[in-house]
Amino acid sequence: MIRRRAGAHRWASRHRPPHRPHRAPTRQAVHAAAFAFTVSMVLTLFTGAFLPMLWGWKPVVVTSGSMSPLITRGDVVVVDPAATGKAGDVVMYDRPGTGAVTHRIVGYTPDGRYLTKGDANPQRDPQPVTAQAVEGRVRLLVPYLGLPGLRLRTVPAGVVLALGVAALALLALRRRPRLVATAATALVVAVPAGQQAQAAFLGSTGSDVSLATNSQFYRDAVLAADPVSYWRLGETGGTRADQRGLSPLTCSGVTGGTTGALPKDPNTAMTLPAKTAYCRATSAAAHNLTGPFTVVAWERATSWPQTANGRIVAKYGGGTGTLNYMLAWDTAGTAMRAIVDTSTGRYQTVKAMTADSDWHQVAMTWDGTNLRLFVDGTPADGKAAPGTPVTTSTVLTVGYTASDSAVGDVDEVAIFARAFSIAEIAALYAQA
Repeated sequence: MIRRRAGAHRWASRHRPPHRPHRAPTRQAVHAAAFAFTVSMVLTLFTGAFLPMLWGWKPVVVTSGSMSPLITRGDVVVVDPAATGKAGDVVMYDRPGTGAVTHRIVGYTPDGRYLTKGDANPQRDPQPVTAQAVEGRVRLLVPYLGLPGLRLRTVPAGVVLALGVAALALLALRRRPRLVATAATALVVAVPAGQQAQAAFLGSTGSDVSLATNSQFYRDAVLAADPVSYWRLGETGGTRADQRGLSPLTCSGVTGGTTGALPKDPNTAMTLPAKTAYCRATSAAAHNLTGPFTVVAWERATSWPQTANGRIVAKYGGGTGTLNYMLAWDTAGTAMRAIVDTSTGRYQTVKAMTADSDWHQVAMTWDGTNLRLFVDGTPADGKAAPGTPVTTSTVLTVGYTASDSAVGDVDEVAIFARAFSIAEIAALYAQA
């Protein structure tokens, strides 16, 4: 039996902590929390304003919805003046009579100027943009941060200042020092915002927001140029669709799903894993070209040197005088060739290639008198080729059916019944 010492209970009762009922936060605690939040926000904005500026970047408040839903009115974009843009990038440029405009590059003119468009606009901007007018590329996006500044733009700065000073005086008379500090901080932010939204709320998300889309500008440019046939070759099996719906390719020994030639386009490419692999069109007549023409393809060699005479695109009957057009490697497998048979003979142009595993755009044009070869948008060789191109009943092939296919990846093959100019080939390459 355990006995308690006399007086132990009375001692415990006297020294037990008193019960304290739960109380709601006091107004002082709420004010302290509001003050701490305001200060942290101002410090965040201050940091965000100056960190991008260390790199020379410029924060700007967006005042329209032409780039929605990606960028909406009141968002802050941070522009890198040192960066130029490519198709798919969002840039800020100066439009005479309008001021700064933040739109996306959607293409190029033959002379190298940018074609731009707001994502939400149904039409492109009316005037092409010169490189000199571009003020930089958009690097960062901070959603909604500029909305307070836009709201305050409609209120004269004097009114904002007067109301702020009156509020400070009232709080001071009521002896609310923390609220005075909070209101003063808000006033410091509000007055400049009311004066100029572009410089009001500056900030950065701290992580880069990708403002480049998975673009299909190259595809759109090809289709806009009115090809006879256009095969994107992104299928992983079966036939390869003709974007014009004319002549799908049936294939033998090929594989699909490899990374495509266009960095910003998720469409994949086709692989010719051996010189016996090929695809062939299902019709022939539409691909017989007796007038000016253009043939464009992307290739990536996976062996070096290449297959001797390895065909990439061919409309070839198998002998002299039966070759309508062909893009192929030379007999050594180290140079690219463009070949045409006309009524006056066979003509070819040649360009030595680098032993790499990079994607290259190869193209050939015949304008009625001259044959030209292009590599990566640049004219590589040209030759007079008079006469009229011959035709053949043999269907067009990607690779070749007689064990002479190029070994590697092929992408974005297009045939046109007109000759592109040098500037058009360069502009099409620049869309990639």
